[in-house]
Amino acid sequence: MENTNEFWENVSMAAASPVAIAAGFAKGAFDASTDNGAFSDGFSSAAGPILRKAKDFGAEHGTTMTKGVVTGAAGALGARIVREGFKYLRV
Repeated sequence: MENTNEFWENVSMAAASPVAIAAGFAKGAFDASTDNGAFSDGFSSAAGPILRKAKDFGAEHGTTMTKGVVTGAAGALGARIVREGFKYLRV
């Protein structure tokens, strides 16, 4: 079974959604105002590919993003432990 990193797929889609919505709105409004089709068709044709690529990015790079988050958290915790330790060593 393949590890799909569904969490990072959803996070990537949420991060890309403002761009997808703006692009979809612009394309849908243009299509509707120039009689090139319905607003919903234009919106879907612009926003859909952006969200699909964001989801694919999250699935592909989810393991790397997880490692980065865990490494950053471990580094922050280690720095705090060292800082608190230095408080007790000062004379």
